[in-house]
Amino acid sequence: MFAQAYLQAVTRAAVTAMNAYDAILTPTLALPPRPVGWFDEVPPAQNFERQKRFTPFTALFNVSGQPAVNVPLHWTEEGLPIGIMLAGRMGEEGTLISLSAQLEQARPWHDRRPPLW
Repeated sequence: MFAQAYLQAVTRAAVTAMNAYDAILTPTLALPPRPVGWFDEVPPAQNFERQKRFTPFTALFNVSGQPAVNVPLHWTEEGLPIGIMLAGRMGEEGTLISLSAQLEQARPWHDRRPPLW
């Protein structure tokens, strides 16, 4: 019960602070794309540690329910996408869609595909 209340209090404070901005820009992931099975090949505790290292920037927005979008703006040498994340105010998905469209126009990605095997 305490953990839930604490999580809600921290989330409310974060959302209030972020409402001063139209959008928040962060990396989407902390590591390049991992191989298929990277999370499943280890015991549960290590899986959780890998998840925390891989996606530290997305958790807040998953908990708060704020809209967020991933925009692929870079690619690894292997052709895998590296994204940035834009998060916005509650109910303002339109801002994120508009920003994403502007980024895609400036740096198109619709025709980028990673190699298959």
